[in-house]
Amino acid sequence: MAGRRMTIIIMGGFFLSGLAALMYEVIWTRALALVLGNTVYAMSVILSTFMGGLAIGSLAGGRLSDGKYDHLRLLGICELVIGLFGVITIPIIYLLPQVYLAMYRVMHLSPKLFMLSQMLLCGGVMLVPTIMMGMTFPLVTKIVTDTLAEVGKKVGWAYFWNTIGAVIGSLLSGFALIPLLGIKGATLVTAGINIVVGLILIGFSRGSLSRIAGIIAIPLVLGTYWNASASQGTHLVNYYSAYRNLNKLPYAAIAGLERRDHNLVFSGEYPEGDVKVFRQDDGTLLLQVGGKLEGTSMVDMDNTLLLTYLPLASHPAPDDVLVIGLGAGVTVGAAKDQKKRVDLVEINPGVVKAIESVGRPGLLDGVGVIKDDARNYLFYNEKKYDVISSEPSYPSESAVAGLFTREYYKIAAQRLKPQGVYCQWLPYYMLSNDEITMMLKTFVSVFPHSYLWKVTSSMDLILVGSLDPITIPAEKIMARVAAMNGANRPLVYTLSRNPEQLREIARRPEVPINTDDRPLLEFATADNFVLGDLSIKDSR
Repeated sequence: MAGRRMTIIIMGGFFLSGLAALMYEVIWTRALALVLGNTVYAMSVILSTFMGGLAIGSLAGGRLSDGKYDHLRLLGICELVIGLFGVITIPIIYLLPQVYLAMYRVMHLSPKLFMLSQMLLCGGVMLVPTIMMGMTFPLVTKIVTDTLAEVGKKVGWAYFWNTIGAVIGSLLSGFALIPLLGIKGATLVTAGINIVVGLILIGFSRGSLSRIAGIIAIPLVLGTYWNASASQGTHLVNYYSAYRNLNKLPYAAIAGLERRDHNLVFSGEYPEGDVKVFRQDDGTLLLQVGGKLEGTSMVDMDNTLLLTYLPLASHPAPDDVLVIGLGAGVTVGAAKDQKKRVDLVEINPGVVKAIESVGRPGLLDGVGVIKDDARNYLFYNEKKYDVISSEPSYPSESAVAGLFTREYYKIAAQRLKPQGVYCQWLPYYMLSNDEITMMLKTFVSVFPHSYLWKVTSSMDLILVGSLDPITIPAEKIMARVAAMNGANRPLVYTLSRNPEQLREIARRPEVPINTDDRPLLEFATADNFVLGDLSIKDSR
């Protein structure tokens, strides 16, 4: 039972507990996404593990609250354990990539089994602290409730303060702590909140603080050691990048990002995803966002240049160009070099800052840079373009999947001038034959006059489509591309399907369309990342 003063202390502690709980959820989701990815499956696994721990803790806390215990001390111990394990999760997360890759090599041919292993990994990080979080609510309810008649009022106030704390915590971690302090610093601040609350509650319960001083020091030492080890240059993202690109690049080409010829030249953490740029000894750049390879001026050179040249060559006289996704800056640079008026829409301001800092000098000078989601920008902005070229992140990403649907293509089509051309990148190396056919039908259902080009070196597909007939034949398009490329290295690509062949595919009734309501591509590519060898999927 609690008096008025104690009730205020308990409510304040529960407010801070809710604050820390949602801070942890944001931090762990961000940290685990560097390993598991941002697919709908990975986010579901992380959330279900978090909520499962809360459920187990609520059940256990309900049983403890009915016992003859010092409930205030129990509550303090719960907060203390949350904080201690919060610090311990730092070295655990640091070790996850190696474990994750080992499990991938063994279980990637069974996506369902691999998803279960992901849940076990998440459980190793979150289960103990989330169980403790779940225990706090029934314990707080027991402490603050003096009579049965006050249950509704007191529980309502407790839930109110805890929820307000949760709202503030989610905003604080995503928009302030992670960008300012990084995942390590944000975790230590959050853990410190729980530890302080736990010590105060145990102190008011007349518990012995000296007994717990030793166990507090252990995880803090571990966290400090991890902090020092991390400075040696090993990054979580290396292993995940290798996994994400198994079909595109050999493992050794990516897993060795810390090799002597790969120098980290930019690193920053932003609400939209952490950004790292590596420069090789030959000057080429490797861009990583959220732990995955997003752009390179090495293997992707042909693809990124053709994303500018092919749509420009398919238009009679293009002037205004919109590029979706900055990447390593090659596509924007190519459009700018052709003396076009160029706008760029990029959702992550960290990518813009990175390329401005270490990319081609003056690359974005004169470019209209829009830091926004591409779909939102095209929806509310009425400016129209001759060419829109889109190379977003992988379609498995929940935040990006909406840029590959029929509804989105209809929005984009409204932002094209007469004879305007839309250009869409597709990752051929991570799509099965059925999924490629689905995306061709989806694209042509909006842009009936389209060409499909295949980039030999990077195994990418480029769709160039229009609402109006493209009057320039394929042979002349290729000649115009060669003229734009000038004396640079030859671009190796071929015409895969002409407009009539694509319209024939679009007329096939058994082929589905990728829509907002049924984002089939998002789920398929998430499976493909795990499966790796798509010939296995095509043979099923």
